[in-house]
Amino acid sequence: MTDSGLFRKALWCYTAALSFLLISCSDTSKFYRDVDDNISNGNYPGAITDVRQNRNLYGDKSSVLFNLDMGTLFHYAGEYDSSIGYFFAAEKEIEDLYTKSISQQVLSLVVNDNILPYDGEDFEKVLINVFLALDYAKKGMTDDALVEARKVDLKLREYARQYDDKNTYKEDAFIRYITGALYESAGEINDAFISYRNSYEAYENYSKEYGTPAPGFLLDDLVRTATLMSFTDEVDKYQSLGGKPYNIGEKQEGSIIVLTYTGKCPIKMQEKPTVSIPDSSGVLHTFQIALPKFTPRYKRGTTYDIIAISNSDSVRTTTELAENITAIAEKSLADRLALIYLKSGGRALLKFLAAEKMKSEMKKERNETNNFLGSLAIDLIVGATEQADLRGWRTLPAEIQIARLSLPPGKYDLRVNESGHLLKTDSVNVQSGKTNFVIVNDLR
Repeated sequence: MTDSGLFRKALWCYTAALSFLLISCSDTSKFYRDVDDNISNGNYPGAITDVRQNRNLYGDKSSVLFNLDMGTLFHYAGEYDSSIGYFFAAEKEIEDLYTKSISQQVLSLVVNDNILPYDGEDFEKVLINVFLALDYAKKGMTDDALVEARKVDLKLREYARQYDDKNTYKEDAFIRYITGALYESAGEINDAFISYRNSYEAYENYSKEYGTPAPGFLLDDLVRTATLMSFTDEVDKYQSLGGKPYNIGEKQEGSIIVLTYTGKCPIKMQEKPTVSIPDSSGVLHTFQIALPKFTPRYKRGTTYDIIAISNSDSVRTTTELAENITAIAEKSLADRLALIYLKSGGRALLKFLAAEKMKSEMKKERNETNNFLGSLAIDLIVGATEQADLRGWRTLPAEIQIARLSLPPGKYDLRVNESGHLLKTDSVNVQSGKTNFVIVNDLR
C-alpha cells in the first residue's frame, strides 16, 4: 500500500473513532440525575422505570451495567425474584465476555477502552454475588445464599492469582460474616464458627486497608459458637479479646441482623496526566494520557439507632460499618492502575506517531492552509479519542452498615432511626437459633 493510501486509511480510522466517540457521549447527565433523585427519595419503582425507558443510553457495550442497575434497584425495592434475574443476566454476560475478541482488544489500543463491552471492575463482579446472597437470605433460601457466598471466595482467589497476590481486595469480610450467620441459623455451628473466624481475620486487613474494623459483636459470635462446639482454647482466646461469655444452659436466643445501605457509591472521573515515552529510536515524546479515578459522593459519619420492642422489654443498639464500598472501589482501581497506565501510554504513543506520519504526508502537498487545517484536525481527533473508561455500577451504596440484636424468642417491633428521624419500622418474629435479616435503605 502507498504512503498516501496508508494516510487515507489512518485518517478514516481516526474519523470513524471520533464519530463513535461523539455518538457514545450522548448527554446522560439528566438521566443519571433523575435516577439518583428517585433513589434518594426511596422511589425505586420510578428509578426502575427511568432505567428501563432509557435502555438505549447504556448502549450495546454496557448491557452489563443495565442489568446491574436493574438488579440493584429491584433489590432496594424488595422485589428479590426480579433482582436475582437481572443479577444472573449480568453475571452470565460477564462470563461470556471473559474470552474477548482479539480484534476488539487491538482496536482499544488504537482508540480507547470505551469501544469494549464493559465487564465490570473486579469488586463489582464480587458484589453481584454479595447481593445475590442477600436476595436469597431475604427469601429464606439459605442453601442458595451460601452458594453465592462461596462464589465470592472463588472469584477473589482467582483475582489474587491474576495479581500475583499483590492486590488489596483478597477477602470480603462482610460476606464471610453473613455466611457465618446463615450457617448458624441453619444449625451448622462448626461451619458458622469457621466463617466468623475467617471474617474476623479478614477484618484485620479491612481495618488496615479500608478503615473498617470488625463489628464489636463478632467476638461475641465467636465465643458463642466456640462454646457450643466445646472449643475451649478458642473460647478463652476470644473472651480475652473482649467477647462476652456464653452460658450454654440458657434458652437459645434468636437474632435480628439489620443491614443499612448508606449513601451513594463513588463515580469515575477523568484525569489527564502528562507522560514522556521514548519511541524505538530513543526519541522522547511527551503527551497526555487519560486515566479514570473514583470520586466519592458520600462523606462518612452516619450511624443508626436500632430498637427492638416486645411486650416485656426493649433492646437498643447502633450500627457499625461492615463494608466500605467506596474505599474498596478506590483500592481496587488503584491495584490495576499500573496496567491502565501502561496501556494508555502505549496507546497515546501509537496515536502520536500515527499523527506525525499523517502530518508528514500532508506536507508533501505543499499547501500551507491545508497543512495547517489538516494538522489541527488530526490533533483534535487524537485528543478526542484519548478518553478514559468512566463506566461503572452507579446504583451501589457507598457503604453497608450492620447491627445485630440477640433476643429471646417472640414478636418485636423494630425501629431504625438516624439522628431522630424514623427510617423504618418492621414487625419481626424471632425464633430460637434463627436469624432474621432486615434491610434499610438510606441512599441519600
